[in-house]
Amino acid sequence: MNAVISVALPVFGIIAAGLLAGRLGLMSASDSAALNKFVFRFAMPAALFGLTAGTNPPGVEDAAIAAAYGAGALIVIFGAYFISQKIFTLTKQEAGAHALASILGNAVFLGLPIALNVDGWARPFVTLMLVEGIFVIAICSALMAPRREDGNGVMRFLSYFSGPMRNPIVVGMAAGFLFSALGFSLTGPIEMFFGLLGRAAGPTALFSMGLFLATNKFPEIKEIAGRVSAIVIAKMAVVPVIALTMARFFGVSDPNYLGALALFVLVPTGVGTFIMASQYKNYETETASAITITTILSVLTISTVLFLYT
Repeated sequence: MNAVISVALPVFGIIAAGLLAGRLGLMSASDSAALNKFVFRFAMPAALFGLTAGTNPPGVEDAAIAAAYGAGALIVIFGAYFISQKIFTLTKQEAGAHALASILGNAVFLGLPIALNVDGWARPFVTLMLVEGIFVIAICSALMAPRREDGNGVMRFLSYFSGPMRNPIVVGMAAGFLFSALGFSLTGPIEMFFGLLGRAAGPTALFSMGLFLATNKFPEIKEIAGRVSAIVIAKMAVVPVIALTMARFFGVSDPNYLGALALFVLVPTGVGTFIMASQYKNYETETASAITITTILSVLTISTVLFLYT
């Protein structure tokens, strides 16, 4: 519990600082938009590049846990994407944002600090981050991004891939993975550059979210309650059940790998969902609300994971 509180309280504190800055009129909605652009285009890509550039090739157990999470993620992404369009009559781009919020966790800024402090959890946790960063974000980015509805079938098909390739977060993660696969390593001033820039992503994104909550007019809670509830249930219940079941199916038995997977899928909705939603200018209210609610719930879920697996 102490480990969870020591990480979660600063997260809430930074969100509260942004909220207070907006309420006191110290910063405006345009400031929130500028901060989001900085995180989306520079800080978060640098953080993810630095993370993936230093990874080692996966082993057999790593491949098994990656397959378990990847298979579960695909089920949730496309389930949330199609079901949300039917139930909530969302546009395709809104449904893409809904799917992203239903799967993307706060792994970098909340889960990773905890995993690094539990023996044997760091390597599988980073493996899962690679799957999420390279495939999950890319797929959801393709679903969220505006695309061609005219022209021939080939052009419409290719438009699904052009969106992720214009997403700096996807490019940063993929470039880091390629950098590592080619045998290069970050050292000296270059490593410090990506480290310094990347460390700005978390606090800036959290502060910006609080500022956004303070400076934007939201619809009545009853208008978004159903959509937010669906995200919360998918992220904090459906995803963990499917991922842990698939892990058993793929033969993952190492308790450290199972613990890392449980932590990974039970962290709250990641602040990156709000950043991406703000850049595509849709579903911002729902993602911000889902992040707040799931972060509160994560005090219980992460405490349970640490109790069961450590």
